[in-house]
Amino acid sequence: MVRNKQRKIEELATGSPVGTPSELGPVIAAIAGLAAAWIAAGSTGLLAHPLRRALTLAALGVVIFAQRPFPWRARKGLITMLAMASLAAYMISSSLPVINVMSVPLVLASLAATFRGQAKKMLRIVSVAAAVFGLYRMACTSIPLVWSMADLLGRALGNIGGLISHQSIYVGATFAGLDFLVLMSVLWILWLASSPRPRKKRAIYGFAAIIGGHICYLIVMSYTQHLLAVVAEPAEQTGWSWAVLFHKAIPWNLPVLACVIHLLTVSAMFRWPAGFEETEQNYIKASTAYTRNQYILRFGAPVLAILLPVIIALYPGKPDLQGKKIVFYEKGFLNWLKPMHGQYGRLSSGMYGMLPVFIESLGASTLISPDLSDKDLQDADALVLLFPDDPWAEGQLERIWDFVHRGGSLLVMGEHTTRDENGNNRFNEVLEPTSIRVEFDSGTFTVGGWLQSYEAIAHPATTGVPDERNQFGVVIGASLETNWPARPLLIGRWGWSDMGDEGSGRAMMGNGHYDSGEKLGDLILVAEQPLGKGRVIAFGDTSGLTNGINVSSHVFNSRLFGYLAGGKRNAHPVWRQFLGILSCGLLLGLLTRQTSEGRVILITLCLAGSLAASTAISRSASEILPDGRYKLPNNLAYIDTSHLEANSGESWRPDGIGGFILTLMRNGYLTLSLPELTAERLVRSDLLVSVAPSRSFSKTEQAAIREFVLNGGTFILMAGLDGAGSSRSLLSMLGFSIGNPGPNPVEPEVMGHFKSPYLSSEDQRVHVRFHAAWPISCNDPTARVITYGHNNLPVITLRELGAGKVVVIGDTCFVANKNLEWEGGEPFEGMRENADFWRWFITQLRDQEMWIPPALGSVPEPANNGTTSNIPDQEAAN
Repeated sequence: MVRNKQRKIEELATGSPVGTPSELGPVIAAIAGLAAAWIAAGSTGLLAHPLRRALTLAALGVVIFAQRPFPWRARKGLITMLAMASLAAYMISSSLPVINVMSVPLVLASLAATFRGQAKKMLRIVSVAAAVFGLYRMACTSIPLVWSMADLLGRALGNIGGLISHQSIYVGATFAGLDFLVLMSVLWILWLASSPRPRKKRAIYGFAAIIGGHICYLIVMSYTQHLLAVVAEPAEQTGWSWAVLFHKAIPWNLPVLACVIHLLTVSAMFRWPAGFEETEQNYIKASTAYTRNQYILRFGAPVLAILLPVIIALYPGKPDLQGKKIVFYEKGFLNWLKPMHGQYGRLSSGMYGMLPVFIESLGASTLISPDLSDKDLQDADALVLLFPDDPWAEGQLERIWDFVHRGGSLLVMGEHTTRDENGNNRFNEVLEPTSIRVEFDSGTFTVGGWLQSYEAIAHPATTGVPDERNQFGVVIGASLETNWPARPLLIGRWGWSDMGDEGSGRAMMGNGHYDSGEKLGDLILVAEQPLGKGRVIAFGDTSGLTNGINVSSHVFNSRLFGYLAGGKRNAHPVWRQFLGILSCGLLLGLLTRQTSEGRVILITLCLAGSLAASTAISRSASEILPDGRYKLPNNLAYIDTSHLEANSGESWRPDGIGGFILTLMRNGYLTLSLPELTAERLVRSDLLVSVAPSRSFSKTEQAAIREFVLNGGTFILMAGLDGAGSSRSLLSMLGFSIGNPGPNPVEPEVMGHFKSPYLSSEDQRVHVRFHAAWPISCNDPTARVITYGHNNLPVITLRELGAGKVVVIGDTCFVANKNLEWEGGEPFEGMRENADFWRWFITQLRDQEMWIPPALGSVPEPANNGTTSNIPDQEAAN
């Protein structure tokens, strides 16, 4: 102990003299570390998640390599830094931004351990400040009360900037730059505490610089609308230009200005420090204090760091919808239609007709109630109101409120810009006993579908749900206004509140542009409040439950209904929120009290590891898998979205598959996207479709697909030769290949676009059209060729394997809208050949009575009799 103490004193004695400039390397490392923390948290503006992680990784690279010569050149130091850098890179790959942030103090503290003197002190302080910032971000995204307080503080900061500039500005915590102030304040307090007395002037100057710089940013932010008016927005964005960049970056990346201002402040603070020194007497005093509290500091902080995520983010309860009853109010601005044969295009999808089918696949029963009678509500577990728009009948509101007070759950789906002549609407009337209100606005996203723009509060319904493809299902609806005890659940971070206009011809919507005074960022999209023994959850948008969008939002929706009807515990009781806040405060105190680099590393790893484990447990526990086996025959069809498939993520683009999704629904399937290919999901389904996946299937996934088919499932893979590389091993296992067969295969002929017959009668035959087909082969001589291409080469083949079937189609775009069904429903050359093909083919896949295309007029025979095809040259060329 004495030897270590003496070594520490000697290291401190080698620090830079008071008032002299610090070495440049550690200063650059500290500044890069702060930038990395803000980037990782998303504080610097709208960035796609991959770009945000890549920039964080780049900034940490600067942290590691800023000092020359490298202070960790010794073998032991090199091994330590490589280990910490690898661990940090792994943390950055996490889908949780808080864990991304925690990678920063890990690297900074590891680097600080390799320095001496003032550089060591500087980096240690920055690492502690970054860890505190990560703790703050964890609290914001896990404790609704903390998020609400931060939002109110952000609004106050915006008001200060607007008061100075005489501009109207309404922002939340994100655009107010609260993240910057939190980290800078902690950093400056720690820096002051480590500097010699007197500190009064330095404290005043430092905080004046921080606050003054931030006010400058807020003033610029308040002039956002004027800045956008300076540069004319291009009418057509045909290519890159400064004007296009300006209008995309303002205001969505304007927080970068705050980042630059604060980094300049930090660089001045670190480059020309007021001086701090640590004498032998001070160190001995600190060591004595450590000895007195060694057990608290050594064991208390890590234990609390492990417990904190458990307190605020762990939801191990397993919801169960078996035997539950969910009531839907029949009336509203809605319909209960399903996709039907003979109706085509996006508008043929209906609205909520598939919703009861989906709920029943989760194990619950459904009732569509015409009047919400006592009898209908008596044994219900949850009640759903979808955009109610008719005046409430006498006694209805009282019955609804009584149902919730007795322990029922109420889901209210509101919409944007809805107001009657009294300035009210039906969903705000039913929300009257709560502190939630649906605003008269349109919560408008920056990137369509709020892609990578959500901020979800930890909750059984949201934990672990990603947002790369709008898995939450919100589109343009209204934002919500909440007050205590209401709790925000889902926030749209990168968007604005486009205020409604009663005189507008666009359903009272606003002008579609950001105007001063409209809330910028941090829009509450979903909120919850306990009411009596029950609870109320409100949405400002109805889109997520519609037939078309539930296809991709079903994971969130299943957890939402599981929470509503499958359990009686509230996710965020008051005691749990306050216990979480108290725990954060205690950990903050332990983290900033005589903290060494090793303790920062340990606390950071404990926080990140516990949060990751709590999230994984909660995600698994809240999962409710749809099960098509509740129906006969099994009605669940999955379209794989977990292997970077070739189709567009936007359903009604020409390369999208919106038409195919409706085609499956018309043929009786509950059609859902497959977020991850697992045996647990496949065993509950009847059909799996994969469209030219570009990510290879793992051995576990291949085994799951084979088992799925052997047990009676149907697997359809469609890909041209140019899109089949990642599927080659899977196809081989199933006995297929794309391209010419034989021991010495040559490059196959490109068939391109053509039509081929698949059924014929005495004087008629029907065709299926291909966009760009390639030949396929199967090593099973009993496989059935459905249709041929040029030179009698198969392009669709069906193989029976065990109790199931495998179908391979040699065309990547076979089910793309441009080859199957246009958004507007227009026919292809006056015909709907491929829609008829799928209607016929699905009856073959499900061993049902054959559906006969109307063009045949009599009982058909396979056009090729299963062996050959006589395709006229002119048809094959079309």
